[in-house]
Amino acid sequence: MPKTHDFDGAWKAILEAFEVEIVELLFPEIFNEIDWKLGTESLDMELKEIQKEIFDKYNGDKVISDKIIKVRLKDNGSKILFIHIEVQSYDSKKEIFGERMFRYFYRIWDKFRYKYDDKSEIVAAAIYTYKGSAGKDERYVYKLPEIEEEILRYNFRTIDVETINLENISDNNPLKLVFKMAKSLLETKSNDEDIYEAKVKLAEELAYYDKVKDNEQIKALVDFLEYLFLIQDPKLEKKYEEYKKEKGGALKMTIEEIRKVHYKQEGKEEEKIKIAKNFLDIADDETIAKKTGLDIDFVKQLRTQNK
Repeated sequence: MPKTHDFDGAWKAILEAFEVEIVELLFPEIFNEIDWKLGTESLDMELKEIQKEIFDKYNGDKVISDKIIKVRLKDNGSKILFIHIEVQSYDSKKEIFGERMFRYFYRIWDKFRYKYDDKSEIVAAAIYTYKGSAGKDERYVYKLPEIEEEILRYNFRTIDVETINLENISDNNPLKLVFKMAKSLLETKSNDEDIYEAKVKLAEELAYYDKVKDNEQIKALVDFLEYLFLIQDPKLEKKYEEYKKEKGGALKMTIEEIRKVHYKQEGKEEEKIKIAKNFLDIADDETIAKKTGLDIDFVKQLRTQNK
């Protein structure tokens, strides 16, 4: 059976490992206004609920290359900012992608804007990873033909992998290598020989890459290369595996080892949620949040869902 690309899985790993770097790239003007010392919170469970509302209510898990990141600003009494990032790997055809981004926005608005006293803020961005200009919206405009003026205009940031100028990304930001890989895939012919050559060229740069903060990030980069550049020919695949062993460095790890390390944290979060559910009948929300490390608002949401 031929290998197939898992673009969602590839970009999910990148969004998880490079939260800070992706915000710096997409929203440079607010990056230094965020109080990074207070950490970030990934609202994966809340995102799944929103996806179920937007897509098939029974299939909220199928769209995974999205992210909602919760941070706090330095001023305004640690005001909360929600950052929504979506990766789009195909032309959505009849479905207007900009409208989907707006639907995410107003659901996040309804869910969080007035949940806290500070009237939390929301920004969003889309990353387009496919060829061509079709469906690559930068805004959503709603109007009626009978009314001359626009009723609503919603803007969001975008990055187009096909046209991105890599020189505009700092050499110290590892996302430069991420977008170099993604752009290279679009420029590489589909035959195995060209894929092999492109993969080896990128692997040379990746083997001892030193612009990352920790092992999780380098593993995510290796994972990304493996996900994107699929070699179908068994002989060429074997040749690449031999090259990795000889080259060493980060490339020595198998894709299974990479996934095991990368998703270990996700397993820990699931275990925390399981423990929290077991304590709903015998402890209050504050105690459960303290003992599990989960956000108290998420614990409250669990209690509501399990009534």
